Amino acid sequence: MTSSEEVSTMVIADFVKNESQEGITAQVDSWIAFEELPTRAGLKVLRKNDPNDGLTDDEIQERNEFIQWYLMQGFQVLLLIPTQTPNQDFFIPDCTVSDDAYSAFNTVDFQRMNRPFNKYEYAVRKILERVKDMAILYSCSSSPEDKAKVEQRYLLLVDLEFRERLLETCKRCRETQDVQRKMALKRRIGELNGRIMDCKRIWERYAPDDRWDD
Repeated sequence: MTSSEEVSTMVIADFVKNESQEGITAQVDSWIAFEELPTRAGLKVLRKNDPNDGLTDDEIQERNEFIQWYLMQGFQVLLLIPTQTPNQDFFIPDCTVSDDAYSAFNTVDFQRMNRPFNKYEYAVRKILERVKDMAILYSCSSSPEDKAKVEQRYLLLVDLEFRERLLETCKRCRETQDVQRKMALKRRIGELNGRIMDCKRIWERYAPDDRWDD
């Protein structure tokens, strides 16, 4: 007569022959009484230098927020400075393969992925930046003589870059008889007038006459 262990072994062997792997797994799990298994030990590594020891998650979050607030107090003056929108223009010089300035940015594949560079708009923006620098220098000057020199430089810059072109364009517009040409010249006149007004607005903003009178 076979023992109970031999009978169990034979039953399991027959079961393995007739069942797939998924069926075997399901059948074995059904034999295990999970509620009778001992509970797992909730072990946790404790370190003496752990700054979070004894603190709840809310207390840890509040502490970190306070530390961040305290550190940012030293940057309050810098945070008051308004951020400026960066310019996206990227100047790429025209070079050939044999030039020293030739690089991967001069290739046709790279330039095909970027919009064409507007040299005129870039030049105008640089002129407006020079006007702003002159206006700030004017406001920082203490003597009337220095202020007069800076203002004279500003007026000469506007005359050279815009006003002389405006006068020449007006003259050509009066002389031409072509309707389409006249309309194009009028648009050019309006554009130059707008540039001069931009310079005036920048100058009045950064170099007001009563800036230091208060």
